[in-house]
Amino acid sequence: MSEGKKRERGWTIEEVKQYLSQKGIKPSVYRLKIFHYLITRKTHPTAEEIFNHLKKEIPSVCRATVYNTVRLFEDKKIIQSIQIEKNEARFDATVARHGHFRCSSCGKIFDVDLDDLKIKGLKGFAIENWHLHLEGRCRRCQEKLSSGKLGLGKRGKKEGKEPERKINQRK
Repeated sequence: MSEGKKRERGWTIEEVKQYLSQKGIKPSVYRLKIFHYLITRKTHPTAEEIFNHLKKEIPSVCRATVYNTVRLFEDKKIIQSIQIEKNEARFDATVARHGHFRCSSCGKIFDVDLDDLKIKGLKGFAIENWHLHLEGRCRRCQEKLSSGKLGLGKRGKKEGKEPERKINQRK
C-alpha cells in the first residue's frame, strides 16, 4: 500500500513502527506516540500542544523529548515545520507540496491542495522552494457569521463586527 493511501486512512501503531524503522528512526514509545498523533490529526499542532496531549497519556514524558523528536522527524523529512503565525512553529505530517489556510475566526489550519504543475511552470523563475499561507474564514465560520451565531474568536474579539468603542462623555 502506498504511503499516501496509508496516511489518508490512518495508520496503526504497528504500521507507524515499521515506517519509522524504514526511515532509519528507532521506534521508541515516545516516537511512536508522537508520530501517530501527528498523522491521525490534521490540526497542525505546536510541539507544546503535542507535549500536553502526550503528557496525559504518558506522564513521564518530558518537553525536551517532544522537541527533540519533532526535530528528528523534520531532519528525516517525515514531517515538516510550518510558520503560520510569528514565532510559532507548527508541525504537519503531510510532506507532499501543499498550502495552508488559517481561519481568522476559529484559528483552525487546513491543508490546501495546489496545482504543482502551474507553480513549476512559472516562466522566468527557478523555484527552489515555496510556502503558501492563506487566511480568511472557513466554511463553518462563514455559515455562523451569516446566521448571526459567530461568537468570540480565538483572539477574544467579537468576530465579524467592528469592535465596540466606548466613548467617555464628560459634561
